[in-house]
Amino acid sequence: MIQKLGSYQILGTLRAGARPLYKAQAAGNRIVALKTIPVNGVTPEERERFKREAEICAGLDHPNLLKVHDSGEADGILYQAMDLLEGADLANVFAAGRVFSWEEKISIMEQVCAGLDYAHKLNLVHRDIKPANIFLETSGHVRILDFGMVKTSSSNLTQAGSTLGTLNYMTPEQIRGETCSPASDVFSSGIVFYQLASGRHPFTKAGSGLGQIVSAILFDTPAPLSQVAAGAPEGLEFIINKALHKDAAQRWKDGGDFKQALALCQMILKMQPPSAGPGEAKGAAASVAPNLGETVIVSRVKTPLPLPRPPAPPQPAPPIAPAPARKAPVTHVYCAACTFANPLGSLTCGSCGAPLTAVAAQIPPPAPTPWRTIAFMAGALILILILAVLFLLKRGAV
Repeated sequence: MIQKLGSYQILGTLRAGARPLYKAQAAGNRIVALKTIPVNGVTPEERERFKREAEICAGLDHPNLLKVHDSGEADGILYQAMDLLEGADLANVFAAGRVFSWEEKISIMEQVCAGLDYAHKLNLVHRDIKPANIFLETSGHVRILDFGMVKTSSSNLTQAGSTLGTLNYMTPEQIRGETCSPASDVFSSGIVFYQLASGRHPFTKAGSGLGQIVSAILFDTPAPLSQVAAGAPEGLEFIINKALHKDAAQRWKDGGDFKQALALCQMILKMQPPSAGPGEAKGAAASVAPNLGETVIVSRVKTPLPLPRPPAPPQPAPPIAPAPARKAPVTHVYCAACTFANPLGSLTCGSCGAPLTAVAAQIPPPAPTPWRTIAFMAGALILILILAVLFLLKRGAV
């Protein structure tokens, strides 16, 4: 571990790795966190992003955003001096299985939206909202971290057709390589809020591969919050579903709109009787997405993401066959001699006087004579009469 970096005295390591985070003491005995990147092996774009992040964060002044006090380069290392926070990011909090009450969950959501609202009003789009970039201080205060992927109105670092962000928290428009807007941050934060509320990621399951995650974000609808988060405040399901709409124009337009909607849930919670405490919200500890938590930049020109087709529409059910007609009950006894219909219980035929037997009840009524048969017989009879008249006339003439 290095002992000194520029004017900063290194006191300890907060995060090891290729880009370590140090606890350091600045002039005037101020304790800060030093975010560092060794210059060797850094691409020009990464170097530019790091410097731009420091410049942007130095001008931010909001309680839910992390402020950078100083930045520079010393001994071949780029650094940013920022507030030293006590607590953990949501990724580690979720992994630890911490359970929150609904009041705490809504408070975290509102604070994230408040920070985004401030950034969006400055025409900044974070583009990498995820649990690892949301820090929960021990006091319950929330900070949004890492503006290294931020998009400004004048930004030209991300070229057209590139996909930037963390896969599990990307938006449909990010996957397609389209332009991001404040509504993109709304979608990503909606994923985090769903995870915070239910304990599960809305689009990622254990063993999910790249294609499955991309397909889920583009086409799938998450399970209703009411089914996976018992006791959720009234209206929260609708609010998060709107944030997760596939069409950016149908979402909350920015962090401010999202925060106003969540304020209604907080109001409803305050009107309800006090709950039994965090223990009632089992499953509130959100699951961690499997091995896909790193921010990535994917060029769609060189390595296009396979976009699966939407699922086929359901086939219509086969028609239901009509029920067989019910057989009419026997209501008459038919005479075997003349087929006269006699009332049930008759012993002799009311027409011809013939005795009736039990078998007679099974004899069906005579079928009605078709009108075509009657017309044919009548025509035949008329023809016979005409021929007879002609025959007589012919004999009389002889």
